[in-house]
Amino acid sequence: MNDIGNVKVALNEWLEGLDNGDLERMVMTCDPEVVVCNEHQPTTVGVQAVRDKYGPRIEVNNFNSGFDVEHIKIYGDLAVLVGHFSVEATDKKTGQKGGGEGRLALVYRRHTDGAWKLLLDIDNNDERTAA
Repeated sequence: MNDIGNVKVALNEWLEGLDNGDLERMVMTCDPEVVVCNEHQPTTVGVQAVRDKYGPRIEVNNFNSGFDVEHIKIYGDLAVLVGHFSVEATDKKTGQKGGGEGRLALVYRRHTDGAWKLLLDIDNNDERTAA
């Protein structure tokens, strides 16, 4: 498989981890220095910050997520991936639905073992789903 295919595999591992409530599967796709810049939230750095952010969400919600790739390009040991995300969250106790959609820019870094890991996650919500 080529580099672009491997980056897409890493993205799909994150999405499948989220949808299956598997936080460690999500974390395995992250660079140790991962930076997350989500709209209306403080910037976080590191894998533990990903656990802290998504762990409580996974405890109370089931997720159904998607991502449509609009642009992907490899720049040496970095890959830039831009697209449109969607996520539906369903509260496990009440069944109440929530979620959102918007644009997402991701940067992956190639590690010495050839694995592509999420280094930077920046999103913005579509107007109709903005918090």
